[in-house]
Formats: sequence, structure tokens, C-alpha cells
Amino acid sequence: MRMRKIGIKLSCFMGMALWLSACAAPLPAPLPRLEEAQTGAKKEVSPGLIPQEYLCAGGLQEAPDPHLVQEIQAFLEENGMLGGVPSGLASDLPMVLNGPVKAYLRVFTTSHKVVFASYLARSGRYLPLMLRIFREHGLPEDLVYLCLVESGFNPWAKSPAEAVGPWQFIKDTAQRYGLRVNGWVDERRDPEKSTRAAAHYLKDLYRQFGCWYLAAAGYNAGEKRVEGTLNRNNTHDFWELAQRRLLPQETCNYVPQLIAAALIAKNPEKHGFQGISYQSPWRAVRVKVPGGVDIRWFAEALAIPFETLRELNPELLKDRTPGDCQEYLLQIPTRDRSLANIVAQICWKEKN
Repeated sequence: MRMRKIGIKLSCFMGMALWLSACAAPLPAPLPRLEEAQTGAKKEVSPGLIPQEYLCAGGLQEAPDPHLVQEIQAFLEENGMLGGVPSGLASDLPMVLNGPVKAYLRVFTTSHKVVFASYLARSGRYLPLMLRIFREHGLPEDLVYLCLVESGFNPWAKSPAEAVGPWQFIKDTAQRYGLRVNGWVDERRDPEKSTRAAAHYLKDLYRQFGCWYLAAAGYNAGEKRVEGTLNRNNTHDFWELAQRRLLPQETCNYVPQLIAAALIAKNPEKHGFQGISYQSPWRAVRVKVPGGVDIRWFAEALAIPFETLRELNPELLKDRTPGDCQEYLLQIPTRDRSLANIVAQICWKEKN
């Protein structure tokens, strides 16, 4: 009898878990807001961003008994069945196919197909590096497509709000996560360093909210704004917040954009993207050189185009390594490592 009761409670809890798991900065122009995506097309979304019929599968009509929830949660925690959520990290980003996601799937594969295809092509350069870093941090791999939504994988992207780089960090957040921003460098543009900062930030957001959708919302709108909205409205369901328009419209659109982008990027042929010419993966190593080295001269010494060295070091704001430091790790093509070490030694001798 006791096992039967536990089985019933466990079934209830799993339904509740599905409901909870469904909860989890702006897309650069010319990708549209949801309202614009539906202009001139048959609308699938009724008034309100997310109508009731599109709520995630497994949603409950009534909130579960809180005492029952606590009892089942305690039972599962004692038996190691909860996987450490939310103090740990969930392994997957929940995929939902509701009205807003369908709307973005449609627009990404029709009116904005050329733009989206260019983002997919550029992803070939940076995605292997970013996925490796996200795996190191135990983050859901699909979360890397926030970079597609944020910047189209463009290190030189800059928003009207002064967010910079592939992960579109504002200056304060970037410096909080260890990125240098000064007159010499803007490490928000460094694909590796900014991805590591984004991984740390997303982990912190997940630990704060216990939900990847809310973590993404916090990345877009700021954690304080999302936290205040949650506290005022006594809910941790992103879709409910979006349906009730309790978050900025931009943020309500952000999560559907992420899901749609991930679904297409992981299977582009299924969505009509044929023959994408992906850029070659980022292959670079860092060589220690003195501060103040002219990188045009360094490129000439390596017999490579200056543009190549510039592309590998997008964080540099001048045509030389930072003059405010004794040494700098300059990125050069992996194939030129041996020659670069020799050139670097010459630089050190000249400085001394």
C-alpha cells in the first residue's frame, strides 16, 4: 500500500516536474520582433503573446498541493533522483513547439532566410570553440545559440545600447565577469574569453532562477529585472510571464527566438537550408609578445595578411598590442606557431 501511494505521488510529481521544466540581449536587426514576423501572414497566435492552447505539454490546470510537492521532493532528494536542480545544472535545454516558436521558425525560413543562412555560415568558425567551452562548464549545448540570436556569431557586433561582441555584453556585466574593457582592448570581442564569461554568467543565472528559460530572460533583460518580476507575480513560469506581458516584449520574444534558432541550426536541411557554406573553424594559438608591438609588422614578418591577424585578435582597439602591459598573448594561426615564436623572440630582444 505504501509503495502504491508513493507511485501515485511520484506520478503526480512527474507531471508537476514537466510543468516546471518548461520554464527554464535583443536579436540584432534585421531579424524581427514577433509582431513584425506575423505581418502579412496568417496569424497563429491569438491575443496575448502565448495563448492557453500553446502552453507547454505537461502543464497542469491547477497548482499541485504544496505539502504533496514537499513530501515527494524530499523523497526524491533522499534517493538521489533530482540531479541537484536547481543548485546543479540541468543537462538539456527544454524544446517547446508552441505558437511563438512556430512564428519564428516561419520567418527565419522565409523572409529572413538569407540573413539566417549567413549566420549559420559564420557559426562554422566559432561554434566548435563555443560548444567545447559550454561542455567544460556543463551547460546545455543548445544554449550556445543565444550567440546566434544576440549577434549572428559576429565579434564586431555592437548594439544601440552599447552591448558589444558575439555575446553582446554591456560594459558593467563584462567587467563583472573578468573581461577587460579599456582604451587598448575590448575583450567582449574575443570569442574565447567572451564565451567563457557568458558561460559563467549563464550558470549564475541558472543557479539564481533554477530554469533555463528564465536564465535566458535574465541574460536579455538583466537578472534584477527578472527577479523583481518573479517576486511581484509569484510565478517562475516564463511562458506565463510572457503570456501576461509581464516582461519586456523583447524578452518575451527572446526565448522563442532561441528555441527556433536551435531547432534550425541543428538540422538546417530539414528547414530548407541547403548547401550552407560554413566558414572554417577558428584555429589559433596564443604567442607571448611584448606590449606595444605593431601587429602590422608582426603580420609582415609572418608573411600573412594583416586582416588575418586582425580577425584573430578582434579585441585589439589599436594596430598594436596594449602599451599598458609588459606582455600580451597575441593570437596567430596555428600553422604559423613555430615562426611566430621566432618573431616573438626578436620582439623581446628589441625591447630589451
